[in-house]
Amino acid sequence: MGLIPAPIRFKYRQAGRRFMKRSGKAMAAAIAALVVAVAILMGACGGSDEKETIVFSELSWDSAEVQTRIAMFIVEHGYGYPADAIAGDTIPLFQGLINNDTHVTLEIWLPNQRDAWEKALEEGTVVDLGESLEDNWQGFVIPRYVKDANPGLVSVTDLPDYADLFATPDSRGKARFITCVAGWACELVNAEKIATYGLEDHLDVVNPGNGAALFADLEASYARGDAWLGYMWGPTRPSRMLDLYVLEEPPYSDECWESGKGCAYPIATIKIAVNVSLLDRAPDVVEFLRKWEFETGALIDTTTWMTDNNETAPSAALYYLRKYRDLWSAFVPADVAERVDEALAAEG
Repeated sequence: MGLIPAPIRFKYRQAGRRFMKRSGKAMAAAIAALVVAVAILMGACGGSDEKETIVFSELSWDSAEVQTRIAMFIVEHGYGYPADAIAGDTIPLFQGLINNDTHVTLEIWLPNQRDAWEKALEEGTVVDLGESLEDNWQGFVIPRYVKDANPGLVSVTDLPDYADLFATPDSRGKARFITCVAGWACELVNAEKIATYGLEDHLDVVNPGNGAALFADLEASYARGDAWLGYMWGPTRPSRMLDLYVLEEPPYSDECWESGKGCAYPIATIKIAVNVSLLDRAPDVVEFLRKWEFETGALIDTTTWMTDNNETAPSAALYYLRKYRDLWSAFVPADVAERVDEALAAEG
């Protein structure tokens, strides 16, 4: 191909410059429009004001699982915060709350966790928002029919004389004792009690896998009319539906509790706690949680419905939110309740 004559080359260069100038303006306008569109979209989705996820500690027993899922639904659909949960047990999840790995725990059982609780409050990593459940009891229990058949079995100190009553083929001649779930603070309390009472040579301690397994073990034994010995607390479904006898222990005192726990559990106080970071980034949720409480009748009804229907905690949360609107709506502003209602309707 030959060379292009100079006049023609000049003409093409001029035309090219005009094209690039016009194209540059068009491209700049297109980019500017794209930036505006993205900004509008970011504003609609929250942009720099997008709310951060609130992570709940999902403890491994019915009441904690259900009320956690209830609160999560309200926080997510009523207040507009993404909500998530980390499942686990008392001790690791409390450390997670301190470390800001989780932000909300709805059941801190005292005095079971008293030392760790008081230290966290003193250090300012955790904030006390009040109580979630009414005062609860804890203790070592047997079915009432076992007590009636053995009137001399009154106290934990009587257990050595009745060990054969609770022995099973795999309990090595000891009384089978179903203790608190591994990882719950009460597991450590029970171990200390057993040692202080001198029962280590008389009890074969069995750790249930979770709270549901503990309930199922008691309920199955009760249905058969078998002797059963173990840890229980209330109000729970078994404690309400079964006739249980709490074995006597010396009266609680702070001195006794701090020196071996050789006395009865005190009435438990169940606290709501949040990581201190939540106060600044979600004050509306903090205000909601300060008002929150899980009324005993609703608790028993909801957890019983969940068990009887083989349902999950998220499904039980929907059951509660629909049936007990008059309770939970009192804890939130009207517009929040309306958004929760809309979300419930969308669930079908």
